[in-house]
Amino acid sequence: MVYLDNAATTPMTEEVVERINEAMRDIFANSGTPYRIGLDAKGIIEKSAESIARYLKIPSTHRILFTSGGTESNNLFIKGLCFPDKKTAFLGLEHPSVTESLAYFSQFGNEPISLLPFQREGRLDLTSVVNLKENRVRLLCLSHVNNELGTVNDPLKIISALAKDSSQTKFFLDGVQAIGKLELNSEMWKGLAGYSVSGHKIHGPKGIGLLVYDSKLVLNPQMHGGKQQFGVRSGTLPLPLILGLETAIKCAVEQTDQNQSHLQSLSRHLIQGLQVMQERIPELNICFNSLVDADVTRQSPSIVNFSFPPVEGEVILHHLEEKNIFVGLGSACSAQSKEPSKILLGVGLSEEQARCSLRISCSQNNTTEEIDQFLEAFAEAYQSLYPTFLKKAGHR
Repeated sequence: MVYLDNAATTPMTEEVVERINEAMRDIFANSGTPYRIGLDAKGIIEKSAESIARYLKIPSTHRILFTSGGTESNNLFIKGLCFPDKKTAFLGLEHPSVTESLAYFSQFGNEPISLLPFQREGRLDLTSVVNLKENRVRLLCLSHVNNELGTVNDPLKIISALAKDSSQTKFFLDGVQAIGKLELNSEMWKGLAGYSVSGHKIHGPKGIGLLVYDSKLVLNPQMHGGKQQFGVRSGTLPLPLILGLETAIKCAVEQTDQNQSHLQSLSRHLIQGLQVMQERIPELNICFNSLVDADVTRQSPSIVNFSFPPVEGEVILHHLEEKNIFVGLGSACSAQSKEPSKILLGVGLSEEQARCSLRISCSQNNTTEEIDQFLEAFAEAYQSLYPTFLKKAGHR
């Protein structure tokens, strides 16, 4: 199997699996109980949170909440801080768990402000920050790394712009696609109100994630119950998943430099292979939607998104699937929608270009040989499908 959809999810490492299995076998007590084995479990979770804070350089000014994943973290922070009437803004290219949380506010007459006219290459144009002050925006929500394009929003540059032009605006980053691909600068926490992490994007387990937030902020809970986790997020804590997440974060952070180098090599190999293919196949018209840029402050090395009209990406995807090669169209949370990607439309692609796109997202597990297998299979599928789609395009 060749798996090239690591932005959707990643396989767990053996180290993570072993840590989870050991905890599920040996540590079953509820960490909220007052007797010894419950207190032991509570202590293990607290030590795990301390380790995660150390790996991610999170200062004591910020709290760590364990959640079910990136979607819950994003919802909890955005709604917990701003619902129902605090003004919010976003770029308009974020994951649905951000954009739909903000859209929910519209039902209460609180329309979020889209800064989409100010996007440049899929990132925020910093000259737009002054608009936040004019509109009394309480919270700006962005992706650290765009989940379809791989474009990076540099937190330090945005924090500096906010301090200068809209100091009353808090800043939230969806960091789900960043851990293990980008080096986190400890200085960013001084200007970040909140940050989300998901375990299954970094070779950890599904069903576990983090919300890191400034402890000075008051978040209204979205689930009510036993008042666990500072009274913000109720529910019995899943100790085995927490330990699996801790292990995944440890490995991801310790291997960031190595991963960056490996992913950049794979990205170059893929891009060069597609460019050579285009020279060889006259009808192939490839357009790179993600930046062809080795600068990790601008582009994540793990994601390459490209278009190839008139052949539709979903049809190519299923042809590749028959050869046991798995690629992505965009956000897995929107994969069942037949509508073209809102992110690709948002950066200026036509509906045809958006439908005729693939996202290739690599991990530490992938090899150049696998990229070559994809390139060969893609070329074969494209050439076999091109006459059919050309005929369809002629009838439009």
